[in-house]
This record gives sequence, structure tokens and C-alpha cells, in this order.
Amino acid sequence: MGARDSSTFVLISPIGKRVLLVFFAVFLVFLYLPTILLVIFSFNDSTVAAFPLDGFTLRWYELSWQTGEIRQSLSASLKVAVASAAIATLLALLGSYPLARRNVRFRPLMSALLLVPLVVPTVVVAVSLLTMFQRGAIPIGLGLPSIMIGHVIIALPFAVLILLPRIASIDRRLEEAASDLGANGLQTFRFVLLPLIFPSIISAFMIAFVFSIDEVVIASFLSSEQPTYPVYLYSGLKFPEKTQALIPVATIMILISFLLAFGAEAIRRYGERKLEGR
Repeated sequence: MGARDSSTFVLISPIGKRVLLVFFAVFLVFLYLPTILLVIFSFNDSTVAAFPLDGFTLRWYELSWQTGEIRQSLSASLKVAVASAAIATLLALLGSYPLARRNVRFRPLMSALLLVPLVVPTVVVAVSLLTMFQRGAIPIGLGLPSIMIGHVIIALPFAVLILLPRIASIDRRLEEAASDLGANGLQTFRFVLLPLIFPSIISAFMIAFVFSIDEVVIASFLSSEQPTYPVYLYSGLKFPEKTQALIPVATIMILISFLLAFGAEAIRRYGERKLEGR
């Protein structure tokens, strides 16, 4: 008697398929309607973000670019996001490699510690960092460097979740073959392992960048004179006359986040196919 296929198939009636499609459509509307409305209102020729629309205009985009405070806050956000994403990715790589390729004591405990920020509320992280910086435990004060540290903490687990399984999935025989040919540990990592995990490194960086660029809680607690753009946006929404000028940049940031998220997933899938030799 031959072995049975372990795959499970669920038969759905035509009516069931229609119901599932309706539920899926409702889910998509619920998920993306606020974003779609934001994009629409960014082109509305009115000082009020509401229907009916008064016409099409690009003047809010021009006004946003001409506003010095918006440019400065965007510059601050980009600096923090690039730096925190790079550091989080590097730390994730340094932490994931020994856990995946070496016989490390207390491996489950160390893996859990790397992922703890996933379950700790962001506001708790923010308050903890605020207390630490204000009392001089780390003498850098409040501002962009402290925000960067906070963003590294919250982005690190996501980078680990991308890199750790990818490194663990690589056949150890490749490293053994390199070692037999005379390569030392650094050469093996550089010429064998790094090319295979490079797409995952880029993916981890992009995901960490997305988490940092639109983070507001930690940035609100740790900001000084120069806020990041999400903090500036949140404070500006308290003044209705500023709202319309803030929406275009928020729209651009949302689109960039979408592109980076989809790009990170595409790069991750490319890395999987490359690793499988397809």
C-alpha cells in the first residue's frame, strides 16, 4: 500500500467562495480605506480634508516642500531611520550567526532575549529610556541619538526574525568544504555565507528602516528641539490650519513604507530561491 499524500485539501462550494471573496474585500477596505482617503485628500483644493472635494491641486505638496520645519523633521527622520536600521541589522547579524552556526550554551534563552522587545509595549520601552537618559545612566541626553537607540531596540527583533532562520537554513557542508580548502572562519563567512544571506540582510535593513521612519511613541518621549517627522505631524494635527500641508508628506511616507515592505519581501523571496538553487 503506497504512502498517502500528507497534503490537505479543503473543498469549498461556489457560494462559500463568494462569501470568502466578500469577507476578503471587506477586510481590504477596512485595512486600506484610511490610506486611500489620505492620498485623495492630499490633492484636494481645500483647506479642509473632507468630502465633497473642491478640485485637484498640487499646491499642498509645494507648500510642504517649501516649509522649513517639515524639511528639517524629514531630514531628522531619515538620519535616525538609516542609522538605526544599519545598527539593528548589524547587531541582528552578529547575534544570529553564533546562535545558528555555533554550539552556544543557553541558546533558547539567548534567542528569547533577542526577541523580548516584541512583547514589551513600546510605551514601556520609551519610559524606560527616558528615565535612563534623564538620570544620566547614558550621558547623551535627549535628541536624535537617544531616539536612534530606542529604534534599534524595537527594530532588532524583526531583523533577527529575518536573519536567524535564513542563516540556520544554509547547508553546513558548504562551510565544511570551504574549511577543507583552507579558508579560515572570516574567509568562509565572507565568501560563502555572506553572499547567500545578503538578500536577507537587505530585507532586514529595509524592514528596520520602515519601523523607524514612522515610529512616534519613542520619538515623542525622547525628542528635544528637533522632532522627527511623525512627531512633528502629530503635533501639527492639533492645528487645523496646518493639517492640509502635512498630509502630502504623510502620503509620501506611507507610499515609501509600502514600497519598502514589498521590496523587502521580494528580496527575501529572491534569497530563498537563490538558496534553493532555482
